[in-house]
Amino acid sequence: MCGFAGFRDLRSGQPAASCLDAALAEIRHRGPDGEGKLLVDEFGFAHARLSIIDLTDAARQPMVDSTGRFVLLFNGEIYNYRELAKAYFPDDHSLNRDSDSAVLLAMYARYGRECLHHLNGMFAFAVVDLAARSVFLARDRFGEKPLYWVNTADCIAFSSELGALRRLMPEADWSIDPEALLLYHAIGSVPAPYTIYRAARALQAASWMTFDAQGRYDHGTYWGIAKHHFPPFVNRADAIAECKGHLLNAVSSRLVSDVPVGVFLSGGLDSGSILSLSHSLGTDVPEALCIDFPDPRFSEYPLAAQTAERFGARLHRSLVTPAEFNDNLDNFFRSADQPTTDGFNTHFVSMHAKQMGIKVWLSGVGGDELFGGYPSFRRMTRLTRLSTALQHIPLSALGRRLIERWLPHRHRWARLANLARPGDPALRAYQSLRNTIPAGMVTDLLSLRMQLQADHALHVVDGIYPDSAACTDDFQRASLFETTVYMASQLLRDIDNFSMAHSIEVRAPFLDHRLFEFAYGLPQTFKSEAGRLKPLLLDALVQPLPQTIASQPKRGFTFPIETWLRHDLASGFESYVLDPQNADFWDLEAVRRLWQAHLAGRVHWSVPWQFYAFARWYRGRYA
Repeated sequence: MCGFAGFRDLRSGQPAASCLDAALAEIRHRGPDGEGKLLVDEFGFAHARLSIIDLTDAARQPMVDSTGRFVLLFNGEIYNYRELAKAYFPDDHSLNRDSDSAVLLAMYARYGRECLHHLNGMFAFAVVDLAARSVFLARDRFGEKPLYWVNTADCIAFSSELGALRRLMPEADWSIDPEALLLYHAIGSVPAPYTIYRAARALQAASWMTFDAQGRYDHGTYWGIAKHHFPPFVNRADAIAECKGHLLNAVSSRLVSDVPVGVFLSGGLDSGSILSLSHSLGTDVPEALCIDFPDPRFSEYPLAAQTAERFGARLHRSLVTPAEFNDNLDNFFRSADQPTTDGFNTHFVSMHAKQMGIKVWLSGVGGDELFGGYPSFRRMTRLTRLSTALQHIPLSALGRRLIERWLPHRHRWARLANLARPGDPALRAYQSLRNTIPAGMVTDLLSLRMQLQADHALHVVDGIYPDSAACTDDFQRASLFETTVYMASQLLRDIDNFSMAHSIEVRAPFLDHRLFEFAYGLPQTFKSEAGRLKPLLLDALVQPLPQTIASQPKRGFTFPIETWLRHDLASGFESYVLDPQNADFWDLEAVRRLWQAHLAGRVHWSVPWQFYAFARWYRGRYA
């Protein structure tokens, strides 16, 4: 697990080369165990290393292959690197089989981008072919590891973080992108391929990109869950048995490490299942860490303690008080590479994990998206039918627009208006469940400088969602949307961002693509039961969870931000958000009305929090 930055600069004097040290400083927190730089002609490479697999200098980067032709910069883990070395390089005794980086470089040197189909892992990497003077970029299937790039007429730059790109190319346009700001307010984060800046773009999950010697680029995708169609199992018992095998393999592969591994444990099913599966494998995972709060309404520690006791883990309690939360907000927002409305749990649990001295942790992220933990899985069908009916009611475009503008403080009605908007009824259902602010309403909150035409704004928001036409049922549709939008754009990016800010690696067994493909392809009846949450996951565990854990209703893990925003952070909202300098971004009078409506109980706390989070991020990191 690491961070990297690189470039190809055709300008005289190599301006980017003079900025390489500054770029390396921006990513050093991602890899404090070692670093390396390399300058070859117009190419430059910088790498900061967090040593997890092969702790020796033989695995350091930038890594050059034995021919001197290919240079690798790699962030992540290839879990099946030993199997790849055995299968494809059985007689190559010069290959460092203890290093997943070395195996990855050998795979690319032999198979080019086709190597992506053979990789099981989380990764973002760049390979420069010095002979062809080309650059190849690639990212893992779900987007666990980030990769950003900037392309101008004279320079191509790429990095694990936007901050490093700003250092490499300070002359680029680093102003706020209006479309990205719109998306941030619509979904709570900035989805790929957008970034918050005009200058940079994010490589999307399961994608590759090449730049040839002339700077021309090509790109494509190599995987997608919507593209997979598997014959449904007619026998549920067989499906459970195969799911059990996939789960055990997924956890086993993510326990491969040359340093100790712990488990982030909440009171829920997903992290508890990870601990159960680890125990079933006979692996000693004695350390578990749980975030807790003084307010018992938000405490999951008692439930986590039951799971830890069942499977013999030593549970550590990380207590976050309102005072500690407030004291750490500056560090939190400074650590954020882009604005986000979430990520606190990862920030605080990683901060405490670092104090424990354990670098690698397993997480239950992906369990809700795969096995159906969110309300969207249970409500999609009803809301899709409602959207279909509403779209058949004659209503002019002006009438729909007036509804969106007239009801900015009544979000149930705003969601209803979104359901009536023309388009895929399943998409409208999901947006009404998940989007914090309808796109049309966001446009009215933006400043004149940031405003987009209403039709264009709606097109931008709709464009980030995948086509769900190939889905066989509403469970699949919910899984597709949750995985490719919410999980990829917010959960995984926040997990990478805030864990790496503390030099912590987080692994997600539920995001093993073989497990995901299998479970995604099963019929809805195998994954959904009335009155029982995630039946397929629970039935596939070798060792069952405590009954109090298995039978509990879904409770989302959340910080008590609503209470803190009304009290401890209330004065800060006005000083940060309503600052006149923010008139560049928002209509401050409209935002003030939203804030007053929240204080009066008419607007959910998540709406004003978006503005507060952006204002703190902007002032703390880049202003």
